[in-house]
Amino acid sequence: RQQYATLDTSRQAILDAMQCLPRTMGGDGAMYVMGQLPCTASGEVRNDVEVCRQLVESHGVAVIPGTFCGFPGWIRVCYANLQPHICDIAAQRLKQGLLAILDLPKKEEE
Repeated sequence: RQQYATLDTSRQAILDAMQCLPRTMGGDGAMYVMGQLPCTASGEVRNDVEVCRQLVESHGVAVIPGTFCGFPGWIRVCYANLQPHICDIAAQRLKQGLLAILDLPKKEEE
């Protein structure tokens, strides 16, 4: 029950980190969120497996490629097993990694 009570805080941290992505889904009634990666400059679906590899190797955060879940070009982020303070760290790494890997501009309020 104590872990369940932390899910809202953790979910919000992950959703905030994924605001740079075109679309997100999930989180309500689930313990994960899916995020759609932007297409490449040539309009192709982004290689989610490669993005996930780079997130682990360069930014110290592990997520699941959407391809493994039937959603090519998406990522799946599970937050259920992290305490909120650890989830905050992971969310910051995720956000920084996505911005760097996808070469996305930071929003002005950041």
